[in-house]
Amino acid sequence: MGDRQYQVCTNCVMDTTDPEIKFDENGRCDFCDNYYNTILPSWHPDEKGEKELKAIAEKIKVEGKGKKHDCIIGFSGGVDSSYLAYIAKVKLGLRPLMLSVDTGWSIDVANENIDKLIKSLNLDLETIVVDWKEMKDLQAAFFKSQVPYQDTPQDHAIFAGLYNYAAKHGIKYILTGGNYSTEGVKPPQEWTYLNDIRMIRDIHKEFGKQPLRTFPLCGMFKYRIYYRYFKGMRVIRPLNMVPYHKEEAIALLERIWLESL
Repeated sequence: MGDRQYQVCTNCVMDTTDPEIKFDENGRCDFCDNYYNTILPSWHPDEKGEKELKAIAEKIKVEGKGKKHDCIIGFSGGVDSSYLAYIAKVKLGLRPLMLSVDTGWSIDVANENIDKLIKSLNLDLETIVVDWKEMKDLQAAFFKSQVPYQDTPQDHAIFAGLYNYAAKHGIKYILTGGNYSTEGVKPPQEWTYLNDIRMIRDIHKEFGKQPLRTFPLCGMFKYRIYYRYFKGMRVIRPLNMVPYHKEEAIALLERIWLESL
């Protein structure tokens, strides 16, 4: 914290152990301001959100008519993406393609969850396997660089793999399990660098050894401009438009799996 005087938010427990935290004239932190001024006004896990989500789903169905899949979901085997798959197929009647990006770091329970959900909901799954030599080399390069964003290689591969696949196969709607309910009120600082291609390439050039011939890459221009305005791709976050409680979602998913046996 340097010479900065210790301070605690007057509205929550956040304090100056976060070196970039800011406080207003009333001592309320920017985390709280972001929640009350940005998130809360647009977060509707109620009838309003349900109505909006149904309208979006109908639009997806119309635009996806005649196609095998009308949307795509990045699937990790975690609760968020698993419950999202249930909402998409069972509640909304969509035809999602589940896409898993195998970076070599997956744990057994995640792979088991993927297998169980695909079978119990009768979904289609596509898996992108990142070249392990390239993945390992880029991760080692980040370690050697000593930047604080050590999750970037894996996060970027998952992010880029999903969006590049959707664009290549003409799937315009990407459904993501990102949500306010379980993922906090302010994006982590490292997300700023998630698709910073220049940083990734510079770190690899300095510390890497294995050429990144097949490693998935998707920069800010491609993601925010080309894919959105030229390809017409849209990102939808359904879990922000329905009541979402993780414990209840886990119980539901377990029940669905047992009933499918």
